[in-house]
Amino acid sequence: MGHQTYRVEGMTCASCVRRVEKALASVPGVAEVQVNLATEEARVLAEGVPSELLEKAVADRGYRLVNPSLEVADVSAELRLGLLRVVAAWVLTLPLMLPMLGVGFQVPGLLQAILSGVVVFGPGGVFFANALKQLRHRETTMDTLVALGAGVSWFYGFAELVRDAPHPPFETAAALVAFLLVGKHLEARARHRATDALETLLALAPPVAVRLDAKGQESLVLTGMLQPGDRVKVTPGSAIPVDGTVVGGQAEVAEALLTGEPMPAPKAPGAPVLAGAVVHGGALVVEVAGVGQATWLAKLAAQVAEAQGSRARIQDLADRVSAVFVPAILGLAAVTLAFWWIHAGSFAQAWRPAVTVLVIACPCALGLATPVAVAAALGTAARQGLLVRQASALERLAAVTDVVLDKTGTLTEGRPEVIDILTLETGLSSEVLRLAAALERDSEHPIARGILGAAKSLELPRVDGFRAHPGGGVEGVIQGRRLRLGHPGWLGFAAAAAPEGATVVGLADDRALQGMLVLADRVRPESARVLDVFRRRGITLHLLSGDRPEAAERVGRALGITEVRGGCGPAEKRARIQELQAEGRVVAFVGDGVNDAPALAQADAGIALPGLAATQVAAPLNLLREGLEPLLGAHRLALRTRRVVVQNLAWAFGYNLVLVPLAAFNMLDRFGGPMLAGAAMGLSSLTVVLNALRLRRA
Repeated sequence: MGHQTYRVEGMTCASCVRRVEKALASVPGVAEVQVNLATEEARVLAEGVPSELLEKAVADRGYRLVNPSLEVADVSAELRLGLLRVVAAWVLTLPLMLPMLGVGFQVPGLLQAILSGVVVFGPGGVFFANALKQLRHRETTMDTLVALGAGVSWFYGFAELVRDAPHPPFETAAALVAFLLVGKHLEARARHRATDALETLLALAPPVAVRLDAKGQESLVLTGMLQPGDRVKVTPGSAIPVDGTVVGGQAEVAEALLTGEPMPAPKAPGAPVLAGAVVHGGALVVEVAGVGQATWLAKLAAQVAEAQGSRARIQDLADRVSAVFVPAILGLAAVTLAFWWIHAGSFAQAWRPAVTVLVIACPCALGLATPVAVAAALGTAARQGLLVRQASALERLAAVTDVVLDKTGTLTEGRPEVIDILTLETGLSSEVLRLAAALERDSEHPIARGILGAAKSLELPRVDGFRAHPGGGVEGVIQGRRLRLGHPGWLGFAAAAAPEGATVVGLADDRALQGMLVLADRVRPESARVLDVFRRRGITLHLLSGDRPEAAERVGRALGITEVRGGCGPAEKRARIQELQAEGRVVAFVGDGVNDAPALAQADAGIALPGLAATQVAAPLNLLREGLEPLLGAHRLALRTRRVVVQNLAWAFGYNLVLVPLAAFNMLDRFGGPMLAGAAMGLSSLTVVLNALRLRRA
């Protein structure tokens, strides 16, 4: 008995996941079901169960189950169709909204009915189709609310048109559909991009490798063709294609993106290495231990997928109340119709208060409350340097109680920089730096880049006889002097005292030590101020780093962070976030390395700094500008967005709470009944839209 993975089409929310799981679990022979909304996949543990039975069970619930091995999803075509619906809806809706926008022109009534009808029953037909599917199972969703609101609004508008009313509310029905189609399209893009994180992570390991045969002959092969026990050669500057063990050569391996350790680690025969790490200073021969799904990167990708699927997604408030709201309103309309029919003895008098109840209760403002505010916030976020991949993450960011931060590249610059130069004689610092930079001029080593960055204004001399010593340093002849640059131990000298977490590199000639350069990963200059603002907002700060515990503690002390954990791998970071969430905390995680991807996916609001694509696709919120300053703007925008959404929902519910009872008791009929209801419904929607547009000035 084994798991079979299927693609599920048609899921839009957490309630869809429950329905699909329930449908699959009802099939005899199915032992276990796991449905992942983020990847739109279902894993079914069953034996001897034909896939046709599973597909039929899911189809009966209004979804589609597809075996990926038999059918390849055309994701781009699906997204293009969604975008086409959005464009068509807005092209037809905008002419109807001209009077609301202050333009002194009104489309003729019959043309309004046609334009609105095309929007509601054309691009908006997806809402009606989904509502009918759920109606078959006696269930209601947000689609039911939208279908009810748009349908009743359009038919009421048509009735008003027949009565030759001056302002039939066709624009309300069309605008509701147009706004909600935008939200639906953005959700679809976010879901389809969820799998990008997995593909980008796996792409860090090169697709080809140099394999060595028993005689040492080299051949270029696809990485997927390698088997455990094979040997591969990795040249300087190249990424390691597999997990394995070094069996030949010496070099330094940069694993900062994978482990969070900013300084390259020396690797000699017997040392383990990971796929995706970059080799510096020499070539390595690696014996293959794991390829493909058996590599550390693949396991990391699996953690990301699990985190994306396991997090409970916060649904819109309208979704949560729809199960009670829709039947209650339909029931109230029916009771109103029956009461007035019996009381007045005339159906002609009874239908008006019943229709008024339906029109008043149509959830147009309720449906617009969140998507309009979010749409306005998304544009403002982009201008402020924040890319929102999942709109729900912006809502969760407003509610965070804890912010967990990575160290390397997040709180710090993420690269070693020269912080001090120690010399035997005063005035020689510039010369020591100049000579050291000359020796490192053509190196891609992180320490070399730090030295070259400090010496960018200096004129560097020519180097002859250059040689690299992997794990030790480099040497060369400059103006007749043979100089060596590297670890003090390799040079034969004791290292000078250096700050905790710093690295010391010595420069020596054949006679004596000339000086030492102290390099460290600097704390970002804005880190202290940004964290202080978060503290004043009542947010608890945590530091989780894959770097050495002592290095993490040094940064934590400097920034006043009390909970600091170093040496944390991807699983440990994600586990700590899960612990906080289990305590009822709402957690934001900020990071920039591959090892941060599972934590970014697990957090309630994952925020990726600019840099690695694999990290950004795992995070629902991406900062587009360097530094931590954009974090404050993102949080402030999230707070304002939540405030506007709450105001909109309060208005929408208050509008129904006050006017629905008046409509049921026929107290609105003297003021126009359904006509007044239509006008009030339009005013309610306009109020929600105008309130949301305030976010454009955030």
